[in-house]
Parts: sequence; C-alpha cells; structure tokens
Amino acid sequence: MKRINILLFLSLSVFAIFFACGKNEYIIKGSIADAASLQVVLEQAHFDRSNLAIGRATCDAAGNFEIKQEKPFEQGIYRMTIGAKRLYFVLDGKEKTVEISGDINTLDRLDVQVKGSEAFSCYAGIISNVFKNQIKSPEEARATIQKGCNPLIQAFLATSLLGNQAGAFIDDFKSASKALTDYMPGSKYAKDYATMISTIESQLAQQNASPSNIAVGSPAPDISLPGPDGKTRSLSSLKGKVVLLDFWASWCRPCRMANPHVVEMYKKYKSKGFDVFSVSLDKQDGKENWIQAIKQDGLEWDNHVSDLQFWNSAPAAVYGVRSIPNTFLIGRDGKIVAVNVRENLEEELLKVL
Repeated sequence: MKRINILLFLSLSVFAIFFACGKNEYIIKGSIADAASLQVVLEQAHFDRSNLAIGRATCDAAGNFEIKQEKPFEQGIYRMTIGAKRLYFVLDGKEKTVEISGDINTLDRLDVQVKGSEAFSCYAGIISNVFKNQIKSPEEARATIQKGCNPLIQAFLATSLLGNQAGAFIDDFKSASKALTDYMPGSKYAKDYATMISTIESQLAQQNASPSNIAVGSPAPDISLPGPDGKTRSLSSLKGKVVLLDFWASWCRPCRMANPHVVEMYKKYKSKGFDVFSVSLDKQDGKENWIQAIKQDGLEWDNHVSDLQFWNSAPAAVYGVRSIPNTFLIGRDGKIVAVNVRENLEEELLKVL
C-alpha cells in the first residue's frame, strides 16, 4: 500500500508540473505613479471606432496593476483607460509580458517606459516626441508617419497626424491603406481602413457637388449653446475680437494632440484681442470626458460649448464640419478670414491682430 501511495504521489507531481508548464499566460502590467486604487480597463480598438473588451484590474496602493489572459494578444491597436486618463498603443502579437511604467499625469501623452513590446515602444516614442515637438508642416507629418515600425503603426499615425485634413491628403491615406492591406490581408484593420478611405472620397465628392456657403469673407453664423456649467455662451458675444472657432472632442486624438499649440497661441495673443470659442462634438454620455479633457489639456478660455449630439451637432452641420479638428478664424468684424488653421495659426493671426 505504501508503494502504491508513493507511485500515486509521484504521478500527481508529474501531472502538476506538466500542467504548470503547459499553461500559458500573456500579461500586460504597469506601475503608474499617483494611480493608487484607480480602475484599469483594456480594450482592443479598431478604425471603425469599435472596441473589444479585453480585461480590467485595479491599481494597488503603489499604482501597480496586472491584466492576464491565456491566449496571445492579437496584433492590433489597444486602448487603456486608467482612471480618467486614456492611452492608445500598438502590439504586434509577439508579446508575452508587456511592462509599462510612467506617471498618471502624463500617461495620455505616452510619456512612458515600455518593456516587452517593440511595437509599443516604437509607437510610444513617436507620439511622445510629437507632444514635445509640435509638427509644423505636412512634410514633418509625413516624415513622422514613416518612422512607424510597421504599416499598422504608420496607418494609425496617418489618422492621428493628417486626419483633420484627410481630404487634402487622400493620396497619403490611400498609400497607407495599400501597405496595411499587404501587411495584414483580410484583417479587420485593413478592411476598416479601406472603408474609411472610401468614406472620405465620398465626402469629397459630396462637398465638390454642393460646396459649403461657409467661406473666407462670409459672416460667421452665430452659435449659442450651453457650456459645461450649463451657462449659455454665444459666438456673437465675442465680436470685436479675433476668434478661433474650434470644433473638437475629447475622444478625438488629433484634436488633443493639436490642443497644446492652440493653448500656446491663446496665452501669447489673448492680451491683443485673441480668443477661442470651442465647440465639442462629445456625446450626451461623454460630458464628464469633455469636462476632464478641458482640464487636462489646459484649455483655460471660458468659451466651451456643446449640444452633446456627437456627429449630429447642430453647429457642425451649419459649418459643414465632417471631420475634426476643424477650425475657422474669425476677424473682429465677425467675418471668416481663414479656414482650417492649425500649423499656420500664428501666421494667420498676425495678419489680422
């Protein structure tokens, strides 16, 4: 009997070792300063704006968290929300354990250290540099896109850096789409990107068929909507100032990346009569995200409004806005003096201030 028990014990031990060795775990873990007790949500993101829930965790007292799964992470774009902060990154599907470290206050600018993923490290390095050194021309944007370590990263960068003027750079998007299709044939990413390009081309055709009445020299239609505090603010109340009418949203990455430059110009020229009127295309259930984005990006002007109707925003329809960020520079007389000013904002301001 004793010999049988020993054999049984040995058999169970071998089985346990085999089971432990055979079980695979794929992990994303982080150490985020000032993130104690914050909720962490991980999702896989797609170009059609759909998101697939992957896992969730809670940061401990030191800001550490860990999300595990038994199957490999798919090659793709991921979105991680930690408290009120959100960051996007890219995985190439080869990762076993990915480690992230950083500070909650700069997390959404991808000012992080990454171990275990070449794709994540590549993308984070590029985006962090973009935030530190604002892109000033389409040529710089194209050069930045080419730094992407694979076609998926390059396609994602194109939407971030050129998406606010997609119609003007449709050939760049077509090239990115072809490269992505060759790289990930039959994938949802390649199909969604191709659909996005087709939609942009349809919008261009529609615009050419029925051009907007909003043009340089025309009076800027008034906008009167509530702000985050419920108080109504009107564009017409700013007549006598030079105003940047800025259509944006908290969920719009190109908008958030462009915000530091707008803040810089506001601080530099507000004493000379420059102001900003921001219209958000956030959703009804995204009001808190809108409020948080205003604080996080330091949008210190008072003129923030929204009807929280997403793409059904009434002012967006009046101004023919089909993509964001989208801007109109309005002169002291209430007439539009420039359209889609971003990198050349200071140049246009100096003409009219």
